[in-house]
Amino acid sequence: MRTLIRNFLKRYGYDIVKTGVPYIPDTNKDVLVTVGKFQVWMPGYNVQAVNYRLYPDLNAQFGRLAKTIASKYPGMTLIDVGANVGDTIAVVKTEVDVPVIGVEGDEVTFSYLEKNSKQFNNVSIVKTFLGEKSEELNVNFEKSGWNATIIPDDKGGKQVQFKTLDAVISDGGFDNRMIKLLKVDVEGFDTIVLRGAGDIIRKHKPVVFLEYNRQNMISIKEDGLSTLLSFEQAGYNKVAFFDHKGTLILATSVKNKEVVTYLHDYASSAKNLIGYYDICLFHEEDDQLAEQFLTLEKKFV
Repeated sequence: MRTLIRNFLKRYGYDIVKTGVPYIPDTNKDVLVTVGKFQVWMPGYNVQAVNYRLYPDLNAQFGRLAKTIASKYPGMTLIDVGANVGDTIAVVKTEVDVPVIGVEGDEVTFSYLEKNSKQFNNVSIVKTFLGEKSEELNVNFEKSGWNATIIPDDKGGKQVQFKTLDAVISDGGFDNRMIKLLKVDVEGFDTIVLRGAGDIIRKHKPVVFLEYNRQNMISIKEDGLSTLLSFEQAGYNKVAFFDHKGTLILATSVKNKEVVTYLHDYASSAKNLIGYYDICLFHEEDDQLAEQFLTLEKKFV
């Protein structure tokens, strides 16, 4: 039947092409989604509810990363910034049962995170928005309730309190944790949040895993590249780029500014064919760990 329809459409210059953009139902009904070996509640309009059905191994590389790091650092803690409904925690806990500190600012999303977290061991959750400084900002929100995107608005918007990640960890009494994995996924605010985590990065030298969504960053006038390259001064060496479906693109050194800049420029172009990068940074003390993980990931390309 599909072939007949396509042949008919081609007579008039049309065709059916799979875009890779999932259909998102316009519904408030909660759905139970399988993520790894767990069941996670999400609102039906959350794009991840569809993505995990289409791509059951979505974000699996992050679970493998956590397991690899834990093999070197037993007792490590993961900080999950932009924890959303807890799906990333489910991905990690499927691979390795490490302690997690989940941070989520969106009120609706946090209510799902709170509900889903009850099935996990050793998970602490914090409701706050994060920024470069602890301050109040006027902002507008897009995609609130499932993928909250923050748009600063000096002339209006809602006044919201932001904290630095350094302050959250210190105030929450988490200073004594062995923080070896820091994941940030906050829709364009990622490099801003990292600039507010300098103490954590210097003290713990965690593997840093961030979303690099240039289109969102451009909309809030966030450069991103200078923050990414600044990790060299913090002692970081290996950097790996993944596409938005979790496939390894390439790995290089942060010192290789030419390649990193080319990738930044490509993602900044309106003509790019990816949604965003996931970027993974390793401190030079973990060069061998990086090689171990990247060798593993080559099997999934």
